[in-house]
Amino acid sequence: MRAGGSIIFARNQAEKAIVKLEDFIIMKMVGKGTFGKVYLVQNLHTKKIYAMKCIRKDIVIDNEQFENIKLEKDILYTIDHPFIVSMDYVFQNEFRIYFLMKFIKGGELFRHLNKVKRFTEEQARFMITQIAVALGHLHSKNILYRDLKPENILFNEDGYLLLADFGLAKMTKNDELANSFCGTAEYLSPEMIIGNGHDHTVDWWTMGILLYELLVGIPPFFHRNKHRMYFLIKESPVTFPDKTKHGIEVSPLARDLIKKLLDKNKKKRLGASGDVEEVLAHPFFAGIDRQKLITKQIIPPYKPEISDDLKYFDQKLTAKEDFAESVIDEQHRILILQNQDIFKRL
Repeated sequence: MRAGGSIIFARNQAEKAIVKLEDFIIMKMVGKGTFGKVYLVQNLHTKKIYAMKCIRKDIVIDNEQFENIKLEKDILYTIDHPFIVSMDYVFQNEFRIYFLMKFIKGGELFRHLNKVKRFTEEQARFMITQIAVALGHLHSKNILYRDLKPENILFNEDGYLLLADFGLAKMTKNDELANSFCGTAEYLSPEMIIGNGHDHTVDWWTMGILLYELLVGIPPFFHRNKHRMYFLIKESPVTFPDKTKHGIEVSPLARDLIKKLLDKNKKKRLGASGDVEEVLAHPFFAGIDRQKLITKQIIPPYKPEISDDLKYFDQKLTAKEDFAESVIDEQHRILILQNQDIFKRL
């Protein structure tokens, strides 16, 4: 890596005075996002492998996203939970910010879902319970996640899940409503589309969408026409595929949970009054020992086969040989230098 980066955070405080950005070498590119690229990197000294998210400062400035980037950093290094990705290091240099996290070998839930088409109810229950516990933990810290989808859930090699990507998360105070329009179209809640404010129940809506997609293979209100899809989200009741026609069976308990999570009235939605405790009290979750789940004493009903560290990542990206960081033109370099003071707040 290019020299000159200063360290902002190290999870192990003893390393803060020792570890440098140039200690990490880029191995592969494993993702591309709005603000930059994600690389697989290795520490030259410890040989440990990390995922490194490179964030271009000019794009952060252009999109007025500094507060969101700072919040993502604060969440990732503050949160310590078995089902949430945590930060190991944060660096910055003149033109970029670097987030380094443990590399999760199992890849995105999205890729596994694409491979198997849909999961069994036992598998889906195990997964969705972890997601509920993770969301409940965030809510206890007054954090709205707001971007639950299979692409933002990672499979650890032990078969357990990790919630990742906090780029759309928001800190709230007491009963304050958030008003930003954000998220993935198929997962948007009615109140997000209408724009009348949302709270923690927006995450329970997205969990209902996720559970449906895990069991059926497609989100419940999906439509190729986005405006039609938004209408369905706001107005249409959730329906389930006919078993005789499609060979897909969703149990009565799963249907009931999904319907209660997808109540279009956020005040009546499951989790509105009792949050995660109310959600996990639903009989769909009966039989899962939460303490054993959190301490990972339950054998996962679905476990990814890890033979190649990059098997579950986009091969079009990981096959590339040019790992050079994107060139920032002179105009944007000047923009960054003129606004450098804001990044001191990281």
